[in-house]
Amino acid sequence: MLLTGIVLASLVCGCLTNQQECEIECWKLDSEGLNDILSNPGALDVLTLSEDNDRLRITTLTEVYSSTDGQQGSIRWNVAKDDVLERSQISMAISMQGTQLDTSEVVAGNKTNIRVGSAWFQGRDASPEYVDPFVLLALQSNADPLGTYPPFGFDPSVFSGMDWTITADPTSTQQIATSENEEISVILELSGDPPAIIGVQMYDLEVSSSFRLDIELGEGVAIEVRDDIPRIPTSIVFPPQPYLIGNVTEWTTVVPPGFILEVRPDEIEIIGLITNNETLVPGVSFLLSEGPMNITDDRGSWWDMEWYDSNGDGLLSSGDRVTLRTDAEGTIGAGIWDLWAEAWAGTVFQ
Repeated sequence: MLLTGIVLASLVCGCLTNQQECEIECWKLDSEGLNDILSNPGALDVLTLSEDNDRLRITTLTEVYSSTDGQQGSIRWNVAKDDVLERSQISMAISMQGTQLDTSEVVAGNKTNIRVGSAWFQGRDASPEYVDPFVLLALQSNADPLGTYPPFGFDPSVFSGMDWTITADPTSTQQIATSENEEISVILELSGDPPAIIGVQMYDLEVSSSFRLDIELGEGVAIEVRDDIPRIPTSIVFPPQPYLIGNVTEWTTVVPPGFILEVRPDEIEIIGLITNNETLVPGVSFLLSEGPMNITDDRGSWWDMEWYDSNGDGLLSSGDRVTLRTDAEGTIGAGIWDLWAEAWAGTVFQ
Protein backbone atom coordinates (compact mmCIF):
# COMPACT_ATOMS: atom_id res chain seq x y z
CA MET A 1 0.00 0.00 0.00
CA LEU A 2 2.85 2.32 0.87
CA LEU A 3 4.55 1.46 -2.42
CA THR A 4 1.36 2.26 -4.33
CA GLY A 5 1.11 5.62 -2.59
CA ILE A 6 4.70 6.46 -3.44
CA VAL A 7 4.16 5.57 -7.10
CA LEU A 8 0.98 7.66 -7.30
CA ALA A 9 2.66 10.55 -5.55
CA SER A 10 5.56 10.45 -7.98
CA LEU A 11 3.18 10.39 -10.94
CA VAL A 12 1.24 13.38 -9.62
CA CYS A 13 4.40 15.31 -8.89
CA GLY A 14 5.70 14.50 -12.36
CA CYS A 15 2.54 15.87 -14.00
CA LEU A 16 2.66 19.07 -11.98
CA THR A 17 6.31 19.61 -12.81
CA ASN A 18 5.77 19.10 -16.57
CA GLN A 19 2.72 21.37 -16.54
CA GLN A 20 4.63 24.15 -14.78
CA GLU A 21 7.50 23.88 -17.26
CA CYS A 22 5.09 23.88 -20.21
CA GLU A 23 3.31 26.98 -18.96
CA ILE A 24 6.61 28.79 -19.04
CA GLU A 25 8.44 27.39 -22.04
CA CYS A 26 6.22 24.92 -23.89
CA TRP A 27 6.25 27.12 -27.02
CA LYS A 28 10.03 26.85 -27.26
CA LEU A 29 11.20 24.24 -29.72
CA ASP A 30 14.13 21.91 -29.80
CA SER A 31 15.33 20.14 -32.94
CA GLU A 32 13.04 17.17 -32.39
CA GLY A 33 9.99 19.35 -31.77
CA LEU A 34 10.62 21.39 -34.92
CA ASN A 35 11.00 18.25 -37.02
CA ASP A 36 7.65 17.05 -35.67
CA ILE A 37 6.06 20.28 -36.93
CA LEU A 38 7.77 20.02 -40.31
CA SER A 39 6.63 16.43 -40.82
CA ASN A 40 2.99 17.50 -40.36
CA PRO A 41 1.26 17.74 -43.80
CA GLY A 42 -0.49 20.93 -42.69
CA ALA A 43 2.64 22.70 -41.46
CA LEU A 44 2.34 25.32 -44.22
CA ASP A 45 -1.13 25.09 -45.75
CA VAL A 46 -1.92 28.40 -47.46
CA LEU A 47 -5.63 27.69 -47.93
CA THR A 48 -5.98 26.83 -44.23
CA LEU A 49 -4.14 30.03 -43.33
CA SER A 50 -6.50 32.00 -45.55
CA GLU A 51 -9.55 30.32 -44.06
CA ASP A 52 -8.41 31.04 -40.50
CA ASN A 53 -7.30 34.66 -40.99
CA ASP A 54 -9.26 37.71 -42.19
CA ARG A 55 -6.07 39.54 -43.12
CA LEU A 56 -3.20 37.70 -44.78
CA ARG A 57 -0.22 38.53 -46.97
CA ILE A 58 2.21 36.01 -48.43
CA THR A 59 5.27 37.02 -50.43
CA THR A 60 7.69 34.73 -52.21
CA LEU A 61 10.96 35.28 -54.03
CA THR A 62 12.63 32.63 -56.16
CA GLU A 63 16.08 33.41 -57.54
CA VAL A 64 18.21 31.30 -59.87
CA TYR A 65 21.73 31.69 -61.20
CA SER A 66 23.39 29.83 -64.05
CA SER A 67 27.10 29.30 -63.54
CA THR A 68 27.34 28.25 -67.20
CA ASP A 69 26.43 31.57 -68.82
CA GLY A 70 26.16 33.84 -65.78
CA GLN A 71 22.45 34.49 -66.35
CA GLN A 72 20.30 35.45 -63.36
CA GLY A 73 16.55 35.28 -62.98
CA SER A 74 13.92 35.88 -60.35
CA ILE A 75 10.17 35.61 -59.78
CA ARG A 76 8.51 37.58 -56.99
CA TRP A 77 4.90 37.20 -55.81
CA ASN A 78 2.94 39.35 -53.39
CA VAL A 79 -0.60 38.14 -52.63
CA ALA A 80 -2.77 39.71 -49.93
CA LYS A 81 -6.37 39.89 -48.77
CA ASP A 82 -8.51 41.79 -46.29
CA ASP A 83 -11.83 40.02 -45.79
CA VAL A 84 -13.12 42.81 -43.54
CA LEU A 85 -12.71 45.52 -46.20
CA GLU A 86 -13.15 43.00 -49.05
CA ARG A 87 -9.88 43.93 -50.71
CA SER A 88 -7.39 41.73 -52.54
CA GLN A 89 -4.00 42.12 -54.19
CA ILE A 90 -2.06 39.93 -56.62
CA SER A 91 1.35 41.20 -57.73
CA MET A 92 4.02 39.47 -59.80
CA ALA A 93 7.47 40.54 -60.97
CA ILE A 94 9.56 38.41 -63.33
CA SER A 95 13.13 39.08 -64.42
CA MET A 96 14.49 36.43 -66.75
CA GLN A 97 17.22 36.67 -69.42
CA GLY A 98 16.74 40.38 -69.94
CA THR A 99 12.93 40.17 -69.91
CA GLN A 100 11.13 42.25 -67.30
CA LEU A 101 7.47 41.89 -66.33
CA ASP A 102 6.08 43.69 -63.29
CA THR A 103 2.31 43.82 -62.71
CA SER A 104 -0.13 44.27 -59.85
CA GLU A 105 -3.89 44.22 -59.46
CA VAL A 106 -5.76 45.53 -56.43
CA VAL A 107 -9.50 44.91 -56.20
CA ALA A 108 -11.67 46.80 -53.71
CA GLY A 109 -15.39 46.56 -54.32
CA ASN A 110 -16.22 48.32 -57.58
CA LYS A 111 -12.70 49.75 -57.91
CA THR A 112 -9.62 48.12 -59.36
CA ASN A 113 -6.07 49.46 -59.42
CA ILE A 114 -3.84 47.97 -62.11
CA ARG A 115 -0.10 48.54 -62.33
CA VAL A 116 2.11 47.76 -65.32
CA GLY A 117 5.72 48.57 -64.50
CA SER A 118 5.57 51.84 -62.60
CA ALA A 119 2.36 53.11 -64.25
CA TRP A 120 -0.90 52.80 -62.31
CA PHE A 121 -4.41 52.78 -63.82
CA GLN A 122 -7.90 52.63 -62.36
CA GLY A 123 -10.64 50.32 -63.56
CA ARG A 124 -14.13 49.58 -62.30
CA ASP A 125 -16.64 46.78 -61.90
CA ALA A 126 -20.34 47.64 -61.74
CA SER A 127 -21.19 44.27 -60.17
CA PRO A 128 -18.32 43.42 -57.82
CA GLU A 129 -18.05 40.04 -56.15
CA TYR A 130 -15.33 39.59 -53.56
CA VAL A 131 -13.13 36.56 -54.12
CA ASP A 132 -10.38 35.34 -51.79
CA PRO A 133 -7.24 35.67 -53.97
CA PHE A 134 -5.64 32.58 -52.41
CA VAL A 135 -8.68 30.48 -53.28
CA LEU A 136 -8.80 32.06 -56.76
CA LEU A 137 -5.17 31.20 -57.48
CA ALA A 138 -5.67 27.64 -56.24
CA LEU A 139 -8.65 27.18 -58.56
CA GLN A 140 -6.76 28.66 -61.51
CA SER A 141 -3.70 26.47 -60.93
CA ASN A 142 -5.88 23.36 -60.77
CA ALA A 143 -7.62 24.33 -64.02
CA ASP A 144 -4.35 25.26 -65.78
CA PRO A 145 -1.43 23.39 -64.16
CA LEU A 146 1.03 24.69 -66.77
CA GLY A 147 0.34 28.34 -65.96
CA THR A 148 2.47 30.68 -63.86
CA TYR A 149 1.36 30.76 -60.22
CA PRO A 150 2.87 31.45 -56.78
CA PRO A 151 4.75 28.51 -55.21
CA PHE A 152 2.24 28.26 -52.37
CA GLY A 153 2.32 24.48 -52.58
CA PHE A 154 5.79 24.50 -51.01
CA ASP A 155 6.18 21.47 -48.71
CA PRO A 156 8.34 22.15 -45.61
CA SER A 157 8.52 18.42 -44.85
CA VAL A 158 11.60 18.37 -47.12
CA PHE A 159 13.43 19.88 -44.14
CA SER A 160 12.21 17.30 -41.63
CA GLY A 161 15.01 15.30 -40.02
CA MET A 162 17.64 18.05 -40.18
CA ASP A 163 19.65 19.08 -37.13
CA TRP A 164 18.50 22.57 -36.05
CA THR A 165 19.99 25.41 -34.07
CA ILE A 166 17.11 27.41 -32.58
CA THR A 167 17.03 30.80 -30.85
CA ALA A 168 13.89 32.14 -29.17
CA ASP A 169 12.61 35.52 -27.98
CA PRO A 170 10.24 35.11 -24.99
CA THR A 171 8.70 38.56 -25.48
CA SER A 172 7.51 38.02 -29.06
CA THR A 173 7.50 34.18 -29.07
CA GLN A 174 9.56 34.47 -32.25
CA GLN A 175 11.93 31.60 -33.01
CA ILE A 176 14.66 31.40 -35.64
CA ALA A 177 15.85 27.95 -36.68
CA THR A 178 18.90 27.38 -38.87
CA SER A 179 20.32 24.24 -40.41
CA GLU A 180 22.63 23.23 -43.22
CA ASN A 181 23.77 20.09 -45.00
CA GLU A 182 25.84 19.43 -48.10
CA GLU A 183 23.01 20.52 -50.41
CA ILE A 184 21.00 23.30 -48.76
CA SER A 185 21.10 25.99 -46.11
CA VAL A 186 17.79 26.76 -44.38
CA ILE A 187 16.46 29.50 -42.11
CA LEU A 188 12.96 29.13 -40.64
CA GLU A 189 11.00 31.74 -38.70
CA LEU A 190 8.24 30.66 -36.34
CA SER A 191 5.97 32.65 -34.07
CA GLY A 192 3.19 32.13 -31.59
CA ASP A 193 2.08 29.56 -29.06
CA PRO A 194 1.80 26.95 -30.44
CA PRO A 195 4.57 27.84 -32.90
CA ALA A 196 3.63 28.32 -36.56
CA ILE A 197 5.89 28.85 -39.57
CA ILE A 198 5.82 32.45 -40.82
CA GLY A 199 9.03 32.52 -42.84
CA VAL A 200 11.20 30.23 -44.94
CA GLN A 201 14.58 30.94 -46.53
CA MET A 202 16.35 28.21 -48.47
CA TYR A 203 19.62 28.36 -50.35
CA ASP A 204 20.54 25.55 -52.71
CA LEU A 205 24.30 25.26 -52.38
CA GLU A 206 24.66 23.04 -55.45
CA VAL A 207 22.85 25.06 -58.13
CA SER A 208 23.12 28.59 -56.66
CA SER A 209 19.39 29.17 -56.30
CA SER A 210 17.34 30.52 -53.41
CA PHE A 211 13.75 30.59 -52.23
CA ARG A 212 12.08 32.83 -49.67
CA LEU A 213 8.52 32.85 -48.33
CA ASP A 214 7.15 35.31 -45.76
CA ILE A 215 3.75 35.33 -44.06
CA GLU A 216 2.12 38.40 -42.51
CA LEU A 217 -1.09 38.26 -40.49
CA GLY A 218 -3.43 40.71 -38.78
CA GLU A 219 -3.60 44.48 -38.64
CA GLY A 220 -0.24 44.93 -40.34
CA VAL A 221 -1.72 43.74 -43.64
CA ALA A 222 -2.74 46.91 -45.49
CA ILE A 223 -3.93 47.07 -49.10
CA GLU A 224 -3.92 50.59 -50.54
CA VAL A 225 -6.51 51.70 -53.09
CA ARG A 226 -5.83 54.83 -55.15
CA ASP A 227 -8.27 57.25 -56.78
CA ASP A 228 -5.68 59.70 -58.15
CA ILE A 229 -4.63 57.62 -61.16
CA PRO A 230 -5.76 57.58 -64.82
CA ARG A 231 -8.92 55.65 -65.61
CA ILE A 232 -8.85 52.93 -68.25
CA PRO A 233 -11.85 52.42 -70.56
CA THR A 234 -13.79 49.20 -70.93
CA SER A 235 -12.23 46.56 -73.15
CA ILE A 236 -15.43 46.06 -75.17
CA VAL A 237 -14.89 47.13 -78.80
CA PHE A 238 -16.43 46.52 -82.22
CA PRO A 239 -14.65 44.04 -84.54
CA PRO A 240 -12.66 45.69 -87.36
CA GLN A 241 -14.71 44.18 -90.21
CA PRO A 242 -18.43 45.05 -90.42
CA TYR A 243 -21.18 43.01 -92.05
CA LEU A 244 -22.41 44.36 -95.41
CA ILE A 245 -26.07 43.50 -96.02
CA GLY A 246 -27.29 45.20 -99.20
CA ASN A 247 -26.81 48.91 -98.64
CA VAL A 248 -26.63 48.46 -94.85
CA THR A 249 -23.38 48.35 -92.85
CA GLU A 250 -23.54 46.58 -89.49
CA TRP A 251 -21.06 46.34 -86.64
CA THR A 252 -21.83 43.79 -83.92
CA THR A 253 -19.83 42.86 -80.84
CA VAL A 254 -20.63 40.16 -78.31
CA VAL A 255 -19.20 40.41 -74.80
CA PRO A 256 -17.09 37.25 -74.36
CA PRO A 257 -17.70 34.55 -71.74
CA GLY A 258 -15.82 35.10 -68.52
CA PHE A 259 -15.96 38.90 -68.79
CA ILE A 260 -16.23 39.99 -65.15
CA LEU A 261 -15.78 43.78 -65.28
CA GLU A 262 -19.40 44.71 -65.84
CA VAL A 263 -20.18 48.27 -66.93
CA ARG A 264 -23.21 50.49 -66.38
CA PRO A 265 -24.90 51.17 -69.76
CA ASP A 266 -25.30 54.89 -69.01
CA GLU A 267 -21.49 55.16 -68.92
CA ILE A 268 -21.09 53.95 -72.52
CA GLU A 269 -21.75 55.88 -75.75
CA ILE A 270 -22.05 54.17 -79.12
CA ILE A 271 -20.77 56.57 -81.78
CA GLY A 272 -21.45 56.57 -85.52
CA LEU A 273 -18.47 58.09 -87.37
CA ILE A 274 -18.72 60.01 -90.64
CA THR A 275 -16.17 61.73 -92.87
CA ASN A 276 -15.72 65.49 -92.67
CA ASN A 277 -12.83 67.06 -94.61
CA GLU A 278 -11.27 63.62 -94.99
CA THR A 279 -11.38 63.09 -91.22
CA LEU A 280 -13.65 60.71 -89.32
CA VAL A 281 -15.72 62.63 -86.79
CA PRO A 282 -18.73 61.70 -84.62
CA GLY A 283 -21.94 61.95 -86.63
CA VAL A 284 -24.42 60.44 -84.18
CA SER A 285 -24.19 59.14 -80.64
CA PHE A 286 -26.34 56.90 -78.44
CA LEU A 287 -26.21 56.16 -74.76
CA LEU A 288 -26.13 52.38 -74.52
CA SER A 289 -28.89 52.55 -71.93
CA GLU A 290 -31.20 54.15 -74.54
CA GLY A 291 -31.13 51.19 -76.92
CA PRO A 292 -32.86 50.21 -79.10
CA MET A 293 -32.85 53.61 -80.79
CA ASN A 294 -32.81 55.05 -84.32
CA ILE A 295 -31.36 58.43 -85.32
CA THR A 296 -31.14 60.24 -88.67
CA ASP A 297 -27.94 62.25 -89.12
CA ASP A 298 -27.57 65.69 -90.72
CA ARG A 299 -27.00 64.07 -94.12
CA GLY A 300 -30.23 62.08 -94.06
CA SER A 301 -28.69 58.68 -93.26
CA TRP A 302 -30.24 56.57 -90.54
CA TRP A 303 -28.32 54.90 -87.71
CA ASP A 304 -29.80 52.17 -85.55
CA MET A 305 -28.34 50.99 -82.22
CA GLU A 306 -29.41 47.88 -80.30
CA TRP A 307 -28.25 46.45 -76.99
CA TYR A 308 -29.30 42.91 -76.13
CA ASP A 309 -28.99 42.35 -72.37
CA SER A 310 -28.55 38.58 -72.39
CA ASN A 311 -29.12 37.94 -68.68
CA GLY A 312 -31.30 40.93 -67.87
CA ASP A 313 -28.93 42.29 -65.22
CA GLY A 314 -29.13 45.84 -66.57
CA LEU A 315 -25.36 45.93 -67.09
CA LEU A 316 -23.04 45.46 -70.05
CA SER A 317 -21.83 41.98 -69.15
CA SER A 318 -20.86 38.56 -70.49
CA GLY A 319 -23.08 37.36 -73.34
CA ASP A 320 -24.51 40.80 -74.19
CA ARG A 321 -24.66 41.93 -77.81
CA VAL A 322 -24.25 45.51 -79.09
CA THR A 323 -25.12 46.34 -82.72
CA LEU A 324 -24.82 49.52 -84.77
CA ARG A 325 -26.36 49.64 -88.29
CA THR A 326 -26.50 52.39 -90.89
CA ASP A 327 -27.30 53.06 -94.53
CA ALA A 328 -24.68 55.82 -94.65
CA GLU A 329 -22.22 55.59 -97.53
CA GLY A 330 -18.59 56.44 -98.04
CA THR A 331 -15.94 56.11 -95.36
CA ILE A 332 -17.82 55.55 -92.12
CA GLY A 333 -17.03 53.95 -88.81
CA ALA A 334 -18.20 52.95 -85.36
CA GLY A 335 -16.75 53.67 -81.96
CA ILE A 336 -17.35 53.02 -78.28
CA TRP A 337 -16.71 55.98 -75.98
CA ASP A 338 -16.35 55.38 -72.25
CA LEU A 339 -17.85 58.34 -70.39
CA TRP A 340 -16.46 57.19 -67.04
CA ALA A 341 -12.90 57.00 -68.36
CA GLU A 342 -13.37 59.91 -70.80
CA ALA A 343 -11.60 57.86 -73.45
CA TRP A 344 -12.22 55.74 -76.51
CA ALA A 345 -12.55 52.04 -75.87
CA GLY A 346 -11.94 51.64 -79.59
CA THR A 347 -12.93 52.81 -83.08
CA VAL A 348 -13.21 50.99 -86.41
CA PHE A 349 -14.00 52.19 -89.92
CA GLN A 350 -14.54 50.88 -93.43
